[in-house]
Amino acid sequence: MDRKRVNGPESSVPPLFKTKEATRVDTSKRSDSRSPDDLRSLYLKTGLVNQANGSAYIEMGKIKVVCAVYGPRQLKKVGFSAQGILTCDFKFAPFACVKRRNNIRDPQEKEFSSNLVQALTPAVRVDLIPKSAVDIYINVLESDGDNACLAAAIIVASIALTDAGIEMYDQVTACSALLKEKALTMDGTQDEERDHQGSLVISYMPSLNQVTSVLQTGQTSVDSMNKAMESCIDGCSKLYSVMSAALIESLKG
Repeated sequence: MDRKRVNGPESSVPPLFKTKEATRVDTSKRSDSRSPDDLRSLYLKTGLVNQANGSAYIEMGKIKVVCAVYGPRQLKKVGFSAQGILTCDFKFAPFACVKRRNNIRDPQEKEFSSNLVQALTPAVRVDLIPKSAVDIYINVLESDGDNACLAAAIIVASIALTDAGIEMYDQVTACSALLKEKALTMDGTQDEERDHQGSLVISYMPSLNQVTSVLQTGQTSVDSMNKAMESCIDGCSKLYSVMSAALIESLKG
């Protein structure tokens, strides 16, 4: 008999632990209950900044972006320019992301500024505003995925340019997609972007059926890329109707 150990009763039995029943996980649904092909719900509002020539606000799920447009105004540099130019200042608010952003623009914000100018310039009649510049200021209040945030910024900048009275060939809409093996996820969130092999952001003018810019990262097959481009163009066409309705509503107000 072990005197240093408290022995249990002779009739004792081992405890029974309740096992959790295996729950079936629906892989066809995402964390926000969307299917892989669904886009976020879209809300647009113009005329948010009174001091600007044109402004707009967009919400796409958790993404919130404000855009203000100033101009056309005279170029500061001395010299003649037969065509106007677009400038963009893209900035994340310090509280927009999970990790706090600095007040000074980082390389990602400078890259997004260049991407915006590249996406919007083909749609603007720069030949009608010689020796002039149009300044676009983007402020991201809340972000939920870098690629989706860039697409939202392109959409809201296009609406703000129209609100400022800048003559354009067509509205520019944008859509993003995430690629992983043979799976395609439209309008990915921040959590979904951490687990992907490639991404795609397309800017598109639906009325003219023209692509203004393509931003692709990562590695993927040609077939997967073609499928992603077709899905993004279809998504842009769906967003275009919402953009047109928002502009018509602003004219009624």
